[in-house]
Amino acid sequence: MTQSRYEQLAQNPQTASYLTQATLRDILLPSILGAENDAISYWAGKQLALQFPLNSFEDLYAFFEQINFGHLSLKKQKKDQYFFELTGPIVISRIADFDTPDFQLEAGFIAQILEQQLQIVTEAKATIENKKTVTIFVQTDSKAPIEDEAGAPIHLTTPAPQATANPEPTIQTVVTQTTSVEPLEEELVPTPKSTQETSNVPETVAPKATPMPEEIPHYTRTRVADLPSRREMHRKRK
Repeated sequence: MTQSRYEQLAQNPQTASYLTQATLRDILLPSILGAENDAISYWAGKQLALQFPLNSFEDLYAFFEQINFGHLSLKKQKKDQYFFELTGPIVISRIADFDTPDFQLEAGFIAQILEQQLQIVTEAKATIENKKTVTIFVQTDSKAPIEDEAGAPIHLTTPAPQATANPEPTIQTVVTQTTSVEPLEEELVPTPKSTQETSNVPETVAPKATPMPEEIPHYTRTRVADLPSRREMHRKRK
């Protein structure tokens, strides 16, 4: 998952609904996976975290809100242990509507994100504490470092309906640049007085000795002040 891909998904006006998540996670998958639902959901959460390499706890909290997992917060931290609390309307509804709602997907996601951030082996487990709260316990092992090449971190953004690409500023910039160049070209190439002289002006540099009668020397000086006046150019043509 790249930053541009994430922004494309996050700015979609369609938001996650409770019906979609409950149907897939608490009805369809348990009927297919059976007793392996918790273990596979935990593994799926880890795989999902690899696609979203979040770089901070703030991004982790924001991602949970955006993907409609619920409101995540860190309640306690010890040396190698973290205690997260997951709350919110989606959590309360899933606990109330299903006998064994699955929150191991969230646990696997958190475990993998912390493992990528801390670069040590990390595992997690979700437990339903009451009808409103889920506790996700994370255990890290500082004696078991890992060498994992994590992808470029993703910085979360808030979807903005009218933000991003508008071609008008780019077009205006191009027009401004073109307009600013034209006066310089008029200074660098003196305009002859008559139409006949204009049609006979060559583009090549004339030799210093015995110049052609109708040729005008081409100057390549960088400063406008050093350029010859039109009167001098007229005298040289004579």
